[in-house]
Amino acid sequence: MRKKTAVKAMYVLDGGTFLYETAMMVFGKTGETHERIFTPFYAFDTEEGWVLYDTGWPSEAVPLLEGMGWEPKITEENSAVGQLGKIGVSPSDVKKIIVSHLHVDHAGGLQFFPDAQVYVQKDELSYAYYPNSFQALAYARETFAIPDIKWEILEGDGAILPGLTAILANGHTPGLQGLVVELHESGFVLLCADACYLRENFEQSIPPGNTWNAVLAQYALKRYQALQAILDARFFPGHEYDFFTKEVEIGTAIA
Repeated sequence: MRKKTAVKAMYVLDGGTFLYETAMMVFGKTGETHERIFTPFYAFDTEEGWVLYDTGWPSEAVPLLEGMGWEPKITEENSAVGQLGKIGVSPSDVKKIIVSHLHVDHAGGLQFFPDAQVYVQKDELSYAYYPNSFQALAYARETFAIPDIKWEILEGDGAILPGLTAILANGHTPGLQGLVVELHESGFVLLCADACYLRENFEQSIPPGNTWNAVLAQYALKRYQALQAILDARFFPGHEYDFFTKEVEIGTAIA
């Protein structure tokens, strides 16, 4: 029998915004258009302690983004510690971290949580150390090559605790994982991360342009669509600015 969810509330946290090429988010798009995108990460109040899904940017990345012309709006307030402080949570309260993948905007805050268990796909951790040249810029080894980090290695789908299930959705990277969340009142939520930058990806089955394997990335979207249908889940895209600024209350408990 499936156990009752241990998730008491979910919080969407604000990791800041920056400009990004539209073609990098939608496969087949051409031109030099840019749009501002949001960097979310998530905190869960559970019966087993606080859990994070991703950890946002490191502050050291901001000058690089500025130099690339991406106009970041990322301050210390947008750090994992800053955002958790807004909801009354300290780093020592965090017991588990689930990383969607190890790109710098998702793993940049791991340094703040030396005592947490960190759940990552085996293929992602291996690739992050030796990525292909075309993806190397997105990985910053200093954000994850942390001595004594408490890795919990997953090989495919895995239940982290009742109500939080990691789903392999590789394609954008070799080991990207989405998260299926079960809430007491709101039901199921599907957190897509970078397998689905925008709602356009999900609705039209178009993978991101920034992808390690476009075919697998499309299969990941198909899997998300099936999960949404089975669970009647609300899905959250990975980075869409309008979604996170108009349809979600940042830092407010979702039960």
